[in-house]
This record gives sequence, structure tokens and C-alpha cells, in this order.
Amino acid sequence: MIIIMKKYSVLSITAFLFLLSPLPLQAQQENISFYQHFAPIDLTGNWVSVVTEDWHTRMVMPERENFDGLPLTQQAQEKALATNLDALEEQGQACVAYGAARIMREPGRLKIYWEDADTLRIDTDSGQQTRLFHFANAPSSIAPSPQGLSVAQWQYNVGFDPVRTQFVFEQNGFSTQGTDLVLPDSGKLYVKTDNLTEGMLRKNGAPTSTQAVVEEYFNIISGPDINDWLIVTTIVHDPVNLLVDHVTSSNFRRENDDSKWNPQPCRLY
Repeated sequence: MIIIMKKYSVLSITAFLFLLSPLPLQAQQENISFYQHFAPIDLTGNWVSVVTEDWHTRMVMPERENFDGLPLTQQAQEKALATNLDALEEQGQACVAYGAARIMREPGRLKIYWEDADTLRIDTDSGQQTRLFHFANAPSSIAPSPQGLSVAQWQYNVGFDPVRTQFVFEQNGFSTQGTDLVLPDSGKLYVKTDNLTEGMLRKNGAPTSTQAVVEEYFNIISGPDINDWLIVTTIVHDPVNLLVDHVTSSNFRRENDDSKWNPQPCRLY
């Protein structure tokens, strides 16, 4: 598996050279970045959530003491029960439940598109939130926020090597003809998010702390007779509130357009 860019470990020499080298001429002419040109899957477009998991806690307001499926510490449960949800709603702070640790669980629609050459953007109509996934040029210092700082990387299957691909492109007149290059036809997006403010894992007050880290894998399942499905696997690590990592899988179906886009404010009820 080849990873284009990784923030949290030492880069290999080849990956380092790849990041410093210029884009292939074809990508330059199309005015797109290497991250766009060699994306193994196309996440851009319109998506609607299909709630196939935890319907009773996602589609309706969960009961205050319903922490089923959440590996909360005793202290976290007590904090959840002590949270004044009415006050948060009245004070316009309901978006505390729409942070990165939970937003993909909120029923609604997504718009995914490239904010710029190195940044993939997700907008939600539920809560009107914006997430920015940085492949390169991530801010070095920003204030903590509900969506935090997200660093993204493509992870490839079938042995695709972006470093070798760029080299052969340049040596072969920017063509794959007559080469044994394996171009990316499958893979996934990995995103790691930190720098978060306190949030919720569930709208009944189940808390996440500023030490929480969210890891996500975005996969697409498609076929000749079915619409694309987006599967988002979310892993929440929170040493303050969770006994073990909390793992969920959220499903979305691709839509042809944004005609059903329906922006709604954050709400707890």
C-alpha cells in the first residue's frame, strides 16, 4: 500500500522526493493537483445518508440514559447526565453535537468537492457544517474547533506507486503507452482529525474531550447496476471519556444532483 502524504510519521525517502517534485505535465495542463489527478476513487458529488445502524439513536432523540454501544467511562456517563441540553439549545450551542466525532452519523446530505488543489471539502445540510481535508499545506496552527484539523491521504490498492508513475510519465513523454505502469483504479481515503473542542458522540450529552482523535476511512462501492455507495468507517479515540475506541460505519448513497439539499440549523431535539 502506497501513501501519498503522511503527517504523523517520518516520510520515506521516495515519498519525500515525490512531495518535492513537480506535477506531471498532464496534471499541470489540466490545472489540477497530483492528489486530484491520481485519486483512486471519486468522492465528489452529492450524497444522502442511509441509516442502517443505530436507527433508534440517530433518527430520534435518544433517551438521556441510553449509552448503549458507547464505551463511556463512569465519569463520562455522569457528565452526560449532568449536561443541560435545554440550555445548550436555548443558547444556540447545539452544534456541539455536530463535531467531527459525530457529524457523519447525523442523517442528512453531503456535498463533497475540491476547495482547492490540495483540500477536499465536505458540506452538510444538517447543521450546515464544513469539513476541510488537507492533503498538503495544512495550517500549522489554528484554534481548536468542532471540526478540528483534518489531514488526508490516499491509500492505494493493486500496487500503484505514485513516485514511479511520475518518473515514468516524464521519461515516456507523459504517456503510459508501452509501459507496465499500474494506474490507480481502487483505494480509499484516510483522514486523521485532532485539534478538536469538546463535543458529543450522541445528542443525549455523551461527551468527547479536547484530547479526542478521529480517524476515518472513506470507501466507495459501485457496480454496473447500482448507484455508488459511500462507506465511512469512523474510529474515535478519547482517553478521557472512552474505555476503548468507538467504531462506527455510516452509509451514503450517491445522488444525481443537489435538488434535495435542505440546510437545517444544529438542533438537539
